[in-house]
Amino acid sequence: MKKSHQGLVLAAALLSSTTLGAVDGEAALDAAVQQNKEAAQVQQHIDSLAGQADAALNEYRQILARTDDLHAYNDQIERLGREQQHELESLTRQAASAQVIQQQIVPLLKKMVDTLDSFVKLDTPFLKSEREARLQSLQALLDRPDVSLPEKYRRVMEAYQVEAEYGRTIEAYTSALDQDLKEDEKDRTVNFLRVGRVALFYVTLDGSEAGYWDPISKKLQPLPGEYRDSIAQGLRIARKEITPDLIKIPLPPPEGAP
Repeated sequence: MKKSHQGLVLAAALLSSTTLGAVDGEAALDAAVQQNKEAAQVQQHIDSLAGQADAALNEYRQILARTDDLHAYNDQIERLGREQQHELESLTRQAASAQVIQQQIVPLLKKMVDTLDSFVKLDTPFLKSEREARLQSLQALLDRPDVSLPEKYRRVMEAYQVEAEYGRTIEAYTSALDQDLKEDEKDRTVNFLRVGRVALFYVTLDGSEAGYWDPISKKLQPLPGEYRDSIAQGLRIARKEITPDLIKIPLPPPEGAP
């Protein structure tokens, strides 16, 4: 009986030991699982912090890049500003210089027109109405504020060029005898022949009369009938109706000649 009791106690001890071992194993497993969960949460938190750090680093780099771009842009703006300031100062100096030049040129142009007007009045009186109208137009042009200075200069020089061309060409035109030329025949229409500015001839439309401008008496004087055909031929040459040829016409002596 005593041995049997001891066996029961031993069996109970073994059962108790086995039960305690199972309980401790489950607790350890639960603890490990909990640790793994906590470790996973910690890792997620670390990963989140790392992601935030990377994002912050990228944003910082972008900010640095934008800052560099802004510095470069500001430097460029400042450089352009300095260049524009220099350009403005240059334009200001040029404007001041142009103002001085304009103040000098305008009186010069007026003097040139006045000189040309005096020259036309003293010159052989060919195309008198046309030339006087050109001078009046120039006088009015110089007083117009809406016309630029270069345009005024161009027109004045153009008038001088036209007058210069008169000395190198011959011309035929039809016009009335001007009152200043011949008072008693101011209403008569005749054909004029201009030979440079050396001589001015006329012949009536019916060819019955011819004359020339006398620079000494400042009047039209009649010509002998022998010159009518020559003047008529000169008119045809000036109109390009026939080829140029020698013609016999009287030339007035130079002014001041004995």
